[in-house]
Amino acid sequence: MKTVLSLFIILLMVACNSSDQKQDYTPKEYKVYIQGNLAGTHASTLDADGNYIYTYEYNDRGRGPEIEEKIKLNEDGFITSLEISGVNYLKDTISEVFSFGDGKAQWKSTSEKGEKASNGSAFYASTNGTLGDTELLIRRLLASPNHSVELLPNGTAKIISIQEAEVGGNTLRLLEITGFGFVPSYVWIDTDDRVFASISSWITKIEEENVAHIEKLLAIQTEKENSFFKTLAKELTEKPTGPVIIKNVNLFDSNTGETLPNHHVLINGNTIEAISTDENSLPTEATIIDGTNKMLLPGLFDNHCHVQREDGILHLAAGVTSIRDMANSMELIEMKKEFDENSSIGPRVVTMAGFIDQKGPFAGPGLTITNIEEGLEAIQNFKDKGYHQIKLYSSIDPSWVKPLAQKAHDLGLKLSGHIPAHMLAEDAIKDGFDEIQHVNMLALNFLSDTIDTRTPLRFSAVAEHTHNLDLKGDEFKAFVQLLKDKDIEIDPTVSIFEGMFITKAGEPDPQFETILDRLPIQVSRNYYSGGLPIPEGKEQQYKDSFSKLLDIVYELHMNGITILPGTDATPGFALHKELENYVRAGIPAADVLKLATLTSARVTHTDDRLGSIEKGKLADLILVDGNPAENISDIRRVELTIKNGNIYRPEHLYQSLGVKHFK
Repeated sequence: MKTVLSLFIILLMVACNSSDQKQDYTPKEYKVYIQGNLAGTHASTLDADGNYIYTYEYNDRGRGPEIEEKIKLNEDGFITSLEISGVNYLKDTISEVFSFGDGKAQWKSTSEKGEKASNGSAFYASTNGTLGDTELLIRRLLASPNHSVELLPNGTAKIISIQEAEVGGNTLRLLEITGFGFVPSYVWIDTDDRVFASISSWITKIEEENVAHIEKLLAIQTEKENSFFKTLAKELTEKPTGPVIIKNVNLFDSNTGETLPNHHVLINGNTIEAISTDENSLPTEATIIDGTNKMLLPGLFDNHCHVQREDGILHLAAGVTSIRDMANSMELIEMKKEFDENSSIGPRVVTMAGFIDQKGPFAGPGLTITNIEEGLEAIQNFKDKGYHQIKLYSSIDPSWVKPLAQKAHDLGLKLSGHIPAHMLAEDAIKDGFDEIQHVNMLALNFLSDTIDTRTPLRFSAVAEHTHNLDLKGDEFKAFVQLLKDKDIEIDPTVSIFEGMFITKAGEPDPQFETILDRLPIQVSRNYYSGGLPIPEGKEQQYKDSFSKLLDIVYELHMNGITILPGTDATPGFALHKELENYVRAGIPAADVLKLATLTSARVTHTDDRLGSIEKGKLADLILVDGNPAENISDIRRVELTIKNGNIYRPEHLYQSLGVKHFK
C-alpha cells in the first residue's frame, strides 16, 4: 500500500511539474531585423506533450532559412529529442534529428551523423537550430556549476560573464558565452531567464514592443565587446622599442614579381628605413628576426570585406594588413579608428564603400532609397563622412544608375556594385560603373536581362548556364574590349561560387576544406551545410559552370583587366583560397601575389606607402615559411605579420580564437 501511495505521489508531482512548466512558459514572438529592416520572425511555444516548438524564418534578398524545430527536455534541462525540418539560408532542404536514451546519444542531419556514449549531461548543439536552442542552453548553463556545460558532439559552452543593466524599465542581464565561435557571443535575458534580445549590427531578434531599446542594448553590448578586444590588443601586440632587422630573407619584389634572395630589411618605427644585401651596413643595436629560407612580402589586401571586430585577428593572422569594406553599418567608422589606434587588432580599412539599394522586398541590408533625389543625398552624405566609393545593389532601378554615377564621379568617388536586376553589365558600365563586384555578375551579361537577379536566380541561373559560355566567341571578346576601353576593375570573389555550385550537404566547403581540422569544432561543423540546391543530374553541369568562372578570371587577367582579389567570406582563410584559385585558373603565382599587394594598393591609391617593400614605405609586411611565388599555397604559412611597425605572431593570434596554427 505504501509503495502504491509513493508511486501515486511521484506521478502527481511529475504531472504538477509538467502542468506548471506549461503554465509558466509564455509563448513569444520575436521580430528579425537585418540592419534595421524587418526581415522575419522567430516564434516559440510549448505544446500539450511538453515539446518546445520553434519556428524561424527571414528573407535576406530572396535567401534565408525557414525552420521548424521541436525539442523535448528531461527533468535536468538536457535535450532528449530534437527534430528540425525546413530549408537553410540557400533554400536547400534540411533535416536534423537527435535522441538520447540507454546511455547513447545519436544525431543525424543533412550535413553529419554520429553517436556517442553519454550519461545525458551534455547538451546537443544543433547545426540548424534557432534562438530557442540558445534559450534552453542558457537555462541549463545558469543552473550548472561554473555556468559551464559539455556539448555534443564536442566542445564546452560557458557563460564567462554576466552584466546587469536597466533598459527601458526592464531589469536585464547581458551574457557573454564562449564555445560556439572564434570569439564570445552575447545574449540579453530577462528576470525569467528568457531571451530578451539577440543583438548585432547585422541581425537582431527582439520582441516588437522592445524595438525602441535596440540602440541602447547595442551600445552596452558594444562596450562589453570592445573590452574583450582591447584586452587582446594589449596582450598580442609587440611594440618594438628600437630598430628591427629581418635578416637573410628572400624578398618578394611586387614591382617585378621577382624573388630577391638574401636581403636584409631595416624597420624603424612604422617605416622601412633600408633594404640591403650588406649586413655590415645595418645598425648593430637592433631586434633581429631571422628570415633564413623564408619569404618577406608586402602585407596582403582583401578587396571585398564586411568587417566586424572579431574579423581583425583572423585577417592579421593570415597576413592581410589592408582591406576594402564593401558595405557595412555606420559602426565601420568607429571600427576603422580602433584598428588604426590598435585598441582593437585589425587591418587598415583603406576603402569604405557606401551601400545604396532601392526599397522593396529584395532590398539589401543597409541604406535604401525610394527615388533618385534620396540617392543623390545619400552619396553626398557618404562623401561627407569620408567614404571612398559607392556600391549600388540589385534592386536599384536601372534608369537611376547614370545620375547616381554622375553624382559619385562629381564628388571624386568610384561607383561599383551588383548589376541591378533587369540590366546587363555592359549597360551598367556605359552608364557609369567603374568596378563590378562578383564574377557571376559578368556571366549574367550573357544571359537575359529578364532574369530577376534580386533573387537567388543570380546564382542558380549562372550555375545552370555558364558552362555553355564561349570565351573565344565574338560576344565575349566584345565585352572584354568594353571592360578595357572603360578601364573597369573586377572584384570576382570567385571562390564563394565553388562551394555554392559544387558541394552538397555533408561535404566540406572547398573554400575551407584544408583548414577545417584547425578550427574549433562548433565552427568547422558549419562548413558542411552544402551550397545551392543542385537539381538531380546536373551535378557535372554545375561543376563545369564553376570551372568556366575560373576561365573568365583567367581571360580577364590575360587581357589586361584589373583583378582585385577579394573574398566576401571568412577572413584570412578565404583570401588564401581565392589566390589559390587564381593560380588554378592559370595565372602565374607571382602575378597573383602582385594582384594581392601592389595592384591593390594602386587601385586604393595607397601605393605611395603600401603594396611593395621599398625604402620609405610603411612597415606592413609578412614573413612566410616557404615560397608562395612558386607554390601559392605557402601563403597560408604566415609566421609573422607586421602592421604599421607593430609585430604580431599568427600562432598567438590564432590561439586566442581557438584556431590551430599551420605547424
